[in-house]
Amino acid sequence: MRKILLLIAFIFCICSAGYAQDSYEPKLLILSPAIVSVEPSLQNEANAVTASLKSQFESRSSSMEDSSQPENILLMKKSTLSLAKDISFDKQIPLLTQGYLTYKFYEKFTNCLLLVSDKKTEGKLADMQQIAKEANVTYVVNFPKAAFYKQNGLAYCKLQVQLYDGQSNTILFDKEYTGDFNNPGFEFTCEQGTIGCTINNSLSGALDNILRNVAMTNPTIQRERQIAQERAAYIQARVYPQKFNASIVKKVVASNADNINTDKMYQCLYNTDSTKFVAFFLETISKKDSKPLLSDKKDMNVKILTSKDIHDKGYLDETPKTYAYIVKGIKFEGKWYYKKTEATYFDASNVEEGKLEYLNNLQGWDYFADNSTAAGNFWEGVLFKKIEDRRKGPDWEKRKRMLESEERENRDYVGLYELVADTRKKEDEAIRNAYNDKIRNEVLLPFYNKQIKNKANHIAKLNEGTKYFTLIYSKNKEAIINPIKVADEKGVISIRYFVLIPNTNQIYEWTLVKPNILKEGEYADNPVNNTMGSVTQWTYAYKTLDDDAFWKEKVLLKEGDNFKYLKKL
Repeated sequence: MRKILLLIAFIFCICSAGYAQDSYEPKLLILSPAIVSVEPSLQNEANAVTASLKSQFESRSSSMEDSSQPENILLMKKSTLSLAKDISFDKQIPLLTQGYLTYKFYEKFTNCLLLVSDKKTEGKLADMQQIAKEANVTYVVNFPKAAFYKQNGLAYCKLQVQLYDGQSNTILFDKEYTGDFNNPGFEFTCEQGTIGCTINNSLSGALDNILRNVAMTNPTIQRERQIAQERAAYIQARVYPQKFNASIVKKVVASNADNINTDKMYQCLYNTDSTKFVAFFLETISKKDSKPLLSDKKDMNVKILTSKDIHDKGYLDETPKTYAYIVKGIKFEGKWYYKKTEATYFDASNVEEGKLEYLNNLQGWDYFADNSTAAGNFWEGVLFKKIEDRRKGPDWEKRKRMLESEERENRDYVGLYELVADTRKKEDEAIRNAYNDKIRNEVLLPFYNKQIKNKANHIAKLNEGTKYFTLIYSKNKEAIINPIKVADEKGVISIRYFVLIPNTNQIYEWTLVKPNILKEGEYADNPVNNTMGSVTQWTYAYKTLDDDAFWKEKVLLKEGDNFKYLKKL
């Protein structure tokens, strides 16, 4: 039951630009089961599920309203809420179907429309034709029969599933699927031993069959399949055999850096002025177990493609033997930046086939223009993205809370290629860490040790390792706040807030806020967050605190020649 609510929540929480949509694709209507039979031994559980669903939908319905979403999502939500008004345990079948298919379709078709309905039919072709016309949909998913019963003490669901195609006026398939009450895992995970699990199991095979049939008959997918074949032929005839210059890549990429074997490069593409490149590498690896492969840290986000289905026993027991990756590079302000990415393990019958298969990834990397074999925006496409200014996006105000952490992280790098920005972030982090270490070890720690030695300022002991010193400062570093746990001469532990002025190396205690007195074993992070949050916007995720008004008015404000909130130590 929790799974059904999660899938419905996916529909209700899809974030997308609020654009008008003139057409939807694919368009499906999902009907409710026509004939439902429940064995008496399962009736009490079925009634309990119905009652629980009613309660949960009543409590969640108000939170599911959001008129800012695209029209297709609003229509889907409306149909879901309409069906939920007369919810019963068997209506989990169309609701789960809607949630799962939307989840699968949405990445490709953001304008998909999958509606659920109280309508029922026992599966006659004429009936489904009429229903499809009235609803103006291409496909109808129908469940003529759903039977819940026990056999040898185990609960089962036998579900008849039909898929009608209005384009050809045919029933693409009509099959029965039987599911037991064991948890199938993955997308169909459920609470073991429940009647809901029998539904999940029976749907697990049926819904993949629906996806396959829609893919085979959808005009857009058919057109894309034809274009993909034409692009593959172009890559094989024009891109794969063309000669390339390996010298630039070999100069840019240090020998064995990032586990890049430049001798395994088999193709390299350059832009017109040779300031960008994408080099392709492939090698055959020995068979080995997948666990050490997945624990290998030499690559990030490794893809493993295998002929086995994820539900099969032994999935990933044996690693595919073909290993390929790209190295992309940019020359920016006279310096080369490069990155190894798209590492993939897959099966290929021979090396040449593997090289060509991996090179076909160009189809997904903007090498071609949309719906064409003409040249695309490859050198400014997905492999060469730039850091965007999120604050200028049309959905910033709506998604500000979700995006503000990413926006703050990238603010200093807006307009740079992500490849360049990633390197500069690492360089900036190294500089920041070196600065922090110097302040901790050469200024703060000697100061605190001197206070302890002299029994001064009620600092008898530090209750925090030096590597955990929190340093809060702006990019200008005009002042540094150091909240730190100390024990006084009576053993009372508190978080006190000290301020270093780097220009003078003078240390003060910040008096605007009170020390956080800690009980034994109390975790210290929340008090600091709460204290800082009371005077400015800050969390431990902030690398710098760039609130000018805060520093001027609440830390460095002066009364005459003295600081108002800083007590000199």
